[in-house]
Amino acid sequence: MAIFDIDEVEPAETGARVSAGMKPRRRANFPLNTALAVAVMFASLAVLRVIGVRAKAIDFAIFAEAFSLHWPSPPAAAVPKVAAVPKAMGKLPPLSPVFVDEAKNLESFFAALWKLEAAGKTGGVVTILHYGDSPTTADLITGDIRARLQRRFGDAGRGYTLIAKPWAWYGHRGVEMSASGWNVRTGVGLVRQGSYGLGGAAFEGEPGAWSRFRLTDSEQSAVEVEYLAKPGGGTFAVEADDQIMVEQSTDAKSPSSGSIHVPLPVGTKAVSIRPTSGLVTLFGADFRRGSNGLLYDSLGLNGATISVLARVLQPELWKQEMARAAPALVVVNYGSNESSFGSFVHNQYGSELLLAIRRIRQAAPNASILIMSPMDRGERRGLDDIETMSTIPEIVTMQRQVAAATHCAFFDTYDAMGGSGTMARWLVANPRLVTADLLHPTPQGASFVADLFVEQLNLGYDRWKMQHGIALPAAPKVVARLSAPPQQRKAGVDKGKKLQ
Repeated sequence: MAIFDIDEVEPAETGARVSAGMKPRRRANFPLNTALAVAVMFASLAVLRVIGVRAKAIDFAIFAEAFSLHWPSPPAAAVPKVAAVPKAMGKLPPLSPVFVDEAKNLESFFAALWKLEAAGKTGGVVTILHYGDSPTTADLITGDIRARLQRRFGDAGRGYTLIAKPWAWYGHRGVEMSASGWNVRTGVGLVRQGSYGLGGAAFEGEPGAWSRFRLTDSEQSAVEVEYLAKPGGGTFAVEADDQIMVEQSTDAKSPSSGSIHVPLPVGTKAVSIRPTSGLVTLFGADFRRGSNGLLYDSLGLNGATISVLARVLQPELWKQEMARAAPALVVVNYGSNESSFGSFVHNQYGSELLLAIRRIRQAAPNASILIMSPMDRGERRGLDDIETMSTIPEIVTMQRQVAAATHCAFFDTYDAMGGSGTMARWLVANPRLVTADLLHPTPQGASFVADLFVEQLNLGYDRWKMQHGIALPAAPKVVARLSAPPQQRKAGVDKGKKLQ
């Protein structure tokens, strides 16, 4: 295992070192004689199963479910003591082992949320940028988080969506997309810088190319189109229900990130964008609803890794785009794709994450940063066994350590959803919570992960309010570690029953 120096981060963060090694887990005591007996029984059953006598054999998935749900959980990590709180404020919700912000990096973000809440959702716009990989590409998890947070803090719009679908499964909740004629470039798989826009993708087109966005969930009052301004750039038109609202030139003396704000007529159902002359490079369409509330931008790329933020986005253009977006919080949610490459995880992942954090701080110095771990990822062993990929807990350990060293917040998705073996349980859940690839959640699984994240974020926000003497919230329901989603617990799995 490698040791990662903090030379990669800002000077204020030096003096700490991050180990990429995994912390040993405690094992439950198990009597030797009992263990030998169980081993003999399983060996006999395995022989029967292999030679085809399945009627006398037992499906090991039953045992996997029972043992995984009843095996003792590892003890919670030690947490720092909380400063004394005035009696009038009541008792603080307990610190969570899966949502950590020891450096209080989320202070400014929580203050922005309070401004919204205190002003009755009229305190301006609070923007969250969520960078991630394939689940984010389809707006899974992020779409549910957006809906839950906007219910509490106000709906400032659908937010940022790419100009067209780089992949058939790309999507954005509340916006139906169709397009034709674009040459698509993304930052995935590259280790060199490029001009990709806030969302990591660029779309080049001439007259004849077009994109159409049908607004389904709620009426939007404006759209901001992000483009690349450059010498010799062409022009494009923005239409609302087939009526041209504006034509914009992308010609400029030097390359830069440009944007045009286009108010939409009341009742607009569809927005179209198309080149009208020359060659244009467009990045994204940012849909807004009024000037107050919360925006949650889902910025996912299929197959993306942390290297997209560490090495691919051109720093000067990204800084311009970040300044325009003005995020209060940046969520960094990678790791699933890296888990397939053990050598990269062992030797490079930690330093790439450090570099990404440094670049985010350079691009958005006023934003809070939260590292969100990947979900569990399963792999098949033999005929029926499904195990967690060994690189997943290793990545999560490194992320937690890097978050502590760089003073970022951290959400442990992997542990919150149940830890090792979760995807094996999710595959047999009713309804099923993960697809057959043991990586991508179903809509039901995505909703469950969103619930975990929002619940922990709300707990952290409520703690912040109480520590600042603002309010005493209703007693929260704490979900620090779950062995199964609510659907499974209701089905009786906590009692060792097999799901149907």
